[in-house]
Amino acid sequence: MRRLKLDFLHPFRARTGGLAAAGHSLGLAAWIGWQDQQVVRALAVAAAESPAPRTLLQPGVPCARQRARRKPALRNRTCAAGDALGELFRRLESNRPARIALLSLDADTRKSEATLNAEARSVKDMLAWIDQLKDKADSIA
Repeated sequence: MRRLKLDFLHPFRARTGGLAAAGHSLGLAAWIGWQDQQVVRALAVAAAESPAPRTLLQPGVPCARQRARRKPALRNRTCAAGDALGELFRRLESNRPARIALLSLDADTRKSEATLNAEARSVKDMLAWIDQLKDKADSIA
């Protein structure tokens, strides 16, 4: 019987095609990273130069300074709702605990509802603040 010889230790032979593909991939990855940094910088500059987006109802901005392309009667109602919404947000912001952050206040004038978005460090803090708001609402009503 013949003797079987298995040789698992082959000398390394570099293939130029594989090395070229690896070098091309590394160069492409570096170029993509550089382009990403350029886009991030351009977006930061554009965000710094652009004014804040304006909406129809801006809390804290007098209604006379806001442009509304609607009929006068509807504009007056919209402005009154915006002023009331701004006043509500200012009151909530001034009476909130330090561990609560107000994110937004959205109003639906057709349903006479307002949606408040807030964050708290813990559920306990949020529930305590909600109870405090309910107590104030009960005392007003």
